[in-house]
Amino acid sequence: MTVFRHSPFIVIILLLTVLSAAAQDRPIGYWRSHLPYNLAVGVASNGTSLYTVTPKAFFTFRPSASGTPVPYSKVEGMSDIGMQSVAYDVATGTTVLVYENGNIDLFKENENTFYNIPDFKIKSISGTKSVNGVFAENGTAYISTSIGVLVIDLATHNVEETYKFIRNNETIPVTSFIRNGGFFYAITGNGVYRAATTNPQLQNFQVWGIVDSASGYTHASSVNDKLYVANNSSVSVLLNDTFHVVYTCDTDRIITTINAGHKELFIGLHNFKTYLGTVLLMDNGNSLVDSFNKNVLYPAQAVQLSDNDIWIADAYNGLARLKKNWAEVFVPDGPADPESFDIYAHNKSVWVAHSSYTDILFAKNSFNGVSNVSGDKWKHYKRYAYPPFENMDFFVSLAKDEGTGTMYMASFVNGLFTLNKDGSYEILNRNSIFDTSRSVFGDGQRQLAGVALDKSGNVWVTSVYSYHQLYAKSNGNWYKFHVPGTEHGGPVVVDDNGQAWFVSLKGGGLYVYDPKGTIEDPSDDEYYSFSTGVGSGNLPSNNVLCVARDNNDNIWVGTDNGIGIISNCNAPGPCDAQLPIVQYDQFAGYLFAGNAVRTIAVDGGNRKWVGTDDGIWLLSPDAQQIVYRFNAENSPLPSNLIRKISIDKVTGDVYVGTQNGMVSFRSTATEGGKTNSNVQVFPNPVHHDYTGTIAIKGLATNADVRITDVNGQLVYKTKAYGGQAVWDGKDYKGRKPQSGVYLVFVSSSDGEQTYTGKIVFMQ
Repeated sequence: MTVFRHSPFIVIILLLTVLSAAAQDRPIGYWRSHLPYNLAVGVASNGTSLYTVTPKAFFTFRPSASGTPVPYSKVEGMSDIGMQSVAYDVATGTTVLVYENGNIDLFKENENTFYNIPDFKIKSISGTKSVNGVFAENGTAYISTSIGVLVIDLATHNVEETYKFIRNNETIPVTSFIRNGGFFYAITGNGVYRAATTNPQLQNFQVWGIVDSASGYTHASSVNDKLYVANNSSVSVLLNDTFHVVYTCDTDRIITTINAGHKELFIGLHNFKTYLGTVLLMDNGNSLVDSFNKNVLYPAQAVQLSDNDIWIADAYNGLARLKKNWAEVFVPDGPADPESFDIYAHNKSVWVAHSSYTDILFAKNSFNGVSNVSGDKWKHYKRYAYPPFENMDFFVSLAKDEGTGTMYMASFVNGLFTLNKDGSYEILNRNSIFDTSRSVFGDGQRQLAGVALDKSGNVWVTSVYSYHQLYAKSNGNWYKFHVPGTEHGGPVVVDDNGQAWFVSLKGGGLYVYDPKGTIEDPSDDEYYSFSTGVGSGNLPSNNVLCVARDNNDNIWVGTDNGIGIISNCNAPGPCDAQLPIVQYDQFAGYLFAGNAVRTIAVDGGNRKWVGTDDGIWLLSPDAQQIVYRFNAENSPLPSNLIRKISIDKVTGDVYVGTQNGMVSFRSTATEGGKTNSNVQVFPNPVHHDYTGTIAIKGLATNADVRITDVNGQLVYKTKAYGGQAVWDGKDYKGRKPQSGVYLVFVSSSDGEQTYTGKIVFMQ
């Protein structure tokens, strides 16, 4: 081994070269959320900053600053997902975040911290447990729930007591709670109750007197020392202990919220026929003095800042500032929809399909179409906003030809959409190669369920409720194939021999179709079907949910009862899947038996990422070891129900689509090459306080990696996962290296490809 010795001058030059290199990649183990922020259900303010909650996450925004909205999720410290309401307490500088499941987070913007209060979430109660709203002032938060009002001391973070309202020995749910003058008012299913704020016995129901027995009120607000309440159709004000109606909306609209401004009451309206919204302003004399309706759809809550600007949380648009002729929207960048039924990821460009279908092949509509992020900027291809999608939606499967830049999007109702690199497109729906699907959607629908490309660039498409279940495009021409025994083609992959493996939905097992290298000539084609039973395919279940090809050309089949592995099989068979028996901890059994395996992805190291209804497992290449185990409880996953896993093999990012949104995880494996090309070490330099993983990427597949000091003393050695090696930054005795330059020697498995690099450790 050659030993390199460096003078101090050479070390300085090396350090400057390292520091001027391209921007560092995100570290191994880094999580990132990719959530939509365009659906706002609540907003609160301290007078200058805005705190906005959406069904999936939360963000802050300071309009007076020149910055952009700052998003937060479980990655940044939130404890849960599924926001319901928000309030701000001036006395403690606390934003109170309330989740639909009863969980509570307290956010301090100046500290950028979250404090979780799970008491109500984990509380066992009889009957329904729900949260309806939050009111905060003077260091206390009051949470309206199905069991009364939870009182939380925001300084100590303790749930101090609960105000319960009882009728006929049954607890009455509280829909809203507020202070007006010297009284607290509780809006309940049995009417409006009040008690003096100074009463020391507020937890005693007997001290609460009923003001009005009407049970339909859902909102309450206090402005100009007046108490207002509202139901779906009218707003009333309390005068002389009696509520008087001061506004009634027309029959096509509903009242969505009432909120206090500096001097006016804001009334939010939504027209359920036109889907348009309005915000009205009512003065102290109960007269309507202004209105805003441009670009307003569904106002969920309104606030007024110290500069008098009015802001709303719009359930369809996000956070918006009301102007006379327009509502200006401010939201963090993200996908258009939380649904991520299919994901395609390559070299930092990610495409997400936002529709889906059920196990009985009912399409779930989404007007949000497809989203794409490239260079951290999201672009939305959705109905009514992207003209070619005026009559298209229901996208459920994606594939891309990286050679030409052409994107293929399969719709479960409207055929195939092809988007070219230059922005031109083609729609294959009616008057195309695809059969009309015989389904509940009626004549004229082309229901496609899967799309994939093979290594030759041929495009393969599957359809449901169709005589021809399989289609292929080769050399610019389309061909269709009838496969007896099924009419429901689903997810599809193509192996190295050009065989198309596709799921037969609705419990039809799995099929492999072999065109014998001549897609244009079906006369010699053969196929084979896989089902349960030895000699018939030996699948663990006929209800196949996904299929994947690993780096050794083995086919991994996910079912509702675990995984089967098919090796060295060519149509027309017969072939049987292997059902490996593996031992985890003290238990041995078939791989994922009893679990619904909804997605399988293979990384650059040939390891398998398995998504189930109970989270994610990363398995070693032979599935004998669990490398990672992630769920919503031990990670930022927004849900345990995993829809799709897709891996960017260039960066090692693992994209996970769940029923509540998408996240990504920077993993240890990338796709290896035949050569060591554009080798990068990150982070580099390594600062003394860095405790994460050091990655070396751009390597030949499964290369040997050795790290030495400048005297040639071995510090660490390992093998690459595909095209990336990882190091915890410690030697074999668990010690961190001293400051200085360390050498990286890389050799391919055949010894033909070598590389020498450097890592700098800094104090």
